[in-house]
Amino acid sequence: MQIPGRDGLTRRDLLWYGITGLLFAGLLYFADTGEFFRALGRVDRSLFAVAVAIGLSSLFVWAWVWHRFFGQLGIETTVSRTIRLFLTGHFLNSITPLGQFGGEPVMAYLVSEATDSEYEEALAAVVSSDMVNAVPFFTFTIGGVGYLYLFGSLQAFLVEVGVLAVAILTLGGGLAYLLWSPDSTLGRAATRLFAGLEARFDRGEALFQSLQERVERVEALFEKAGRDRRFLVTTVTVSHLAIVAQIVSLYVVFFAMGLEPTIVPLYFIVNLSTIATLSPTPGGSGTYEAAFSWLMTLFYSVDLATALTAAVLFRLTTYWPGLVLGFGTLLTLDRDGEAEPPEEPEL
Repeated sequence: MQIPGRDGLTRRDLLWYGITGLLFAGLLYFADTGEFFRALGRVDRSLFAVAVAIGLSSLFVWAWVWHRFFGQLGIETTVSRTIRLFLTGHFLNSITPLGQFGGEPVMAYLVSEATDSEYEEALAAVVSSDMVNAVPFFTFTIGGVGYLYLFGSLQAFLVEVGVLAVAILTLGGGLAYLLWSPDSTLGRAATRLFAGLEARFDRGEALFQSLQERVERVEALFEKAGRDRRFLVTTVTVSHLAIVAQIVSLYVVFFAMGLEPTIVPLYFIVNLSTIATLSPTPGGSGTYEAAFSWLMTLFYSVDLATALTAAVLFRLTTYWPGLVLGFGTLLTLDRDGEAEPPEEPEL
């Protein structure tokens, strides 16, 4: 992952930034730009400030999960430094096109440099934390679909979303089990793979032996991270508070806009629009706002301008403040010499 402004922008970066700009321009065009700005002007600023404070708390919940795994793996660091590292990672992933795809190796490098820990330890902690922090989006979605099935009306697309959420949670849970379980399933698979590759090549015995030792080391650290089941259950349970904070934040945003919020639509809007952050644009920008606006017009009888206003305001409660804080923490890490972002982390 490159850091824009430090190593320069590649053509791919410029392409995705351009696509993001076009998505925003298209949304504003179809939403009626004048009505959009009038809706922004009617927002209650005091209530919106409350929404920002609540929304930001979700970032600190996710940082707490990081700190929990740091302690579990013996990585010595303070709470404040953990928060700074997490916010730095949030900043780097959010400004970098494709940053949401596989940013863990870069973050593991930053953590290892800032805490003087081994890279493998940092990687196990970061990947484990990200898996735990992803769980609530799927459990909340499945719970919401189940609630509507039992007590309300269930639209066809929500049934498909529920099935997809169950499938992803099952696959993710299976991967987490393999990573955290002590039965060395992945290690044995890697051993067979390296043995097969070594048999096909006359040279490279030392390389394959080194890779095998590295895999065994990483596997042992993941097993250590997931050894305590009570620790995992507690951490996953508390991580759900981040989504609760975002739902409450959006609830307050609606009040600030003069809209009448209802909890079930807010619940789905927050969880389902998050899927759009997995797009290749920086931080899911453009695609997130488009998905949020579509979901809002689906659940509420509002025009696109109002829906887009809500989307932008909600992003201002978590995403954009997180960028500002993350940029500041990145500067402090560099200034203190705690970490220098890598060109290409070595796995």
